[in-house]
Amino acid sequence: MRKLIINSKVKLSVLALSMAGLAYNCSDYLDTPPKDVFTDDNFWTSENNVRTFSWLNYDTFFGYGNNASTTSDFYFHNSSNLDDNLAMNVFINLNTTANATNANWNNYYTLIRRTNLMLERVPTVPMDEAKKNHYLGVAKFFRAFTYFRLAQEFGDVPYTDMYLSQNDANVYKPALSRAQVIDNVIKDLEEAITLLLEEDDKNTTVNKYTAYALLSRVGLYEGTYRKYNTSQDGSEYLLKSKAAAMMVMDNPKYALQSDWKSLYNSVELLGNPEVILAKRYIQGVLANSIQAYTNTSTVQSGLTKFAAESYVTTNGLPIKQVGGNPQFLGDENITNTFANRDPRFAKAFGTEDYAYSDKPWNGLTSITGYVFQLFNNPALSGPEVTTIGQNHIDAPIFTLSEVYLNYAEASAELGTISNADLDASINKVRARAGIATLTTDGTNAMVNGVQIEDPQRTSALEQITGAVNPIIWEIRRERRTEFMSWTAMRQADILRWKKGDYLDSSANPDVVLGARIPSLIGTDSKTKVNAEGYVIPYAGVTRDFVSPKHYLSAIPTNDISLYEAEGVELKQNPGW
Repeated sequence: MRKLIINSKVKLSVLALSMAGLAYNCSDYLDTPPKDVFTDDNFWTSENNVRTFSWLNYDTFFGYGNNASTTSDFYFHNSSNLDDNLAMNVFINLNTTANATNANWNNYYTLIRRTNLMLERVPTVPMDEAKKNHYLGVAKFFRAFTYFRLAQEFGDVPYTDMYLSQNDANVYKPALSRAQVIDNVIKDLEEAITLLLEEDDKNTTVNKYTAYALLSRVGLYEGTYRKYNTSQDGSEYLLKSKAAAMMVMDNPKYALQSDWKSLYNSVELLGNPEVILAKRYIQGVLANSIQAYTNTSTVQSGLTKFAAESYVTTNGLPIKQVGGNPQFLGDENITNTFANRDPRFAKAFGTEDYAYSDKPWNGLTSITGYVFQLFNNPALSGPEVTTIGQNHIDAPIFTLSEVYLNYAEASAELGTISNADLDASINKVRARAGIATLTTDGTNAMVNGVQIEDPQRTSALEQITGAVNPIIWEIRRERRTEFMSWTAMRQADILRWKKGDYLDSSANPDVVLGARIPSLIGTDSKTKVNAEGYVIPYAGVTRDFVSPKHYLSAIPTNDISLYEAEGVELKQNPGW
């Protein structure tokens, strides 16, 4: 089976070169193309060609990156992709000035143009009607996914649902509002659901349930974005999120697996019933570098104090529970820190000791002391683990666990959440993790009859943008711990909840602290700690989150000028 798959991947790589000829010709630059190169006129003749063209869309899923690339949904940060879980091995700040160009902006619009071409040409291809509809659904899915990410990052953006030549007057149009773009995204997804097959190449290509999973994500995003960022009612979108999630949850072919860590360290996710869509990596064809960056002597990025303290104990209580938590033994040493804690904590970061510049562990050091272990696979060794561009563990893109947590959060935000809702969703995730399940009266959260009272929920930090009710707080905590390494997801969550101050080092000092190592207090160690012994990964630097500026990326200034030259105003985002 793997040999056949490798061959198909190689075929894809070869055919992609031919597709470059098609893309070039579609830009209206060739009048008489060579007969051995595909053109827009001679390409759309078979289902195989349509399938090949659709494969190009999958590059938009970053996963763990491509070969040596560190553009990823996991672990890696840059100045426009920061979260509060990981401190990078070098300090990364938020952008302060608008850039002339933005790779995401360019790549997203290239993909949109490709999907619009696909939607225009597929109806003319002689092929089975069900397959024709499926590939139209694939195109709508990717157009929706791409506009969704554009709206998340940039807000109001130009929108077109037509394939346009480069000199078409409609290329340069005023931006649509972010809300209108999202409505178009939802329309595309709802139409895609009616067109897509229920299964196509297991969980490696888009199908009907991939579209349901994305719709649950989009609906949750928009419902909470409206509530927290615009003070508008987002109930319509939360209901869509919940309904879409239920369609996946009710499908018996999807099920949580017993080993949470296997989602992130498996060579093969093909056919895994928890994974709705995976990005596959195959040695010698397409690889990544995620293990090389977390298994070599290079200083690792590390877990922040702010994130570490979000892990509850196995009784389901926060470590700073009002009135005390008998299971929490303190953080004076690594043994106590990990004792009785949510098992996902140790699976992702647990070792026999902390690792830092003066005291490596197994040759590894970490900027915060916490050693990243999530992507380790004991069955793998040598260059395929330690060499950049040779790692080949698969990356999850959409999972059942995310759908469960989308459902739970949408229910809580609607104010209708019940114990039955909890048991149908989040409690399955918690049971798999090995921590006590939640109950609620609709507002409060309880475990084993004890009401959860987390002082962090009502702290000064939370008051900046408003404390949420206890059950929403616990669902957000669960989402954080279940997806601790998903940097792209965490950043999107922070921004839709309007919690940008989590990234601000003045408002939230714990975001630039690490593990507690009291033995370093008063020493001349190269690893600096504060008066309480918490690692200070960066000295003399601050990160300021400016609202509303940093809730959206800047529109690339080159594109603003380009539109202006065509007589169209493309407005810059607030604060830039």
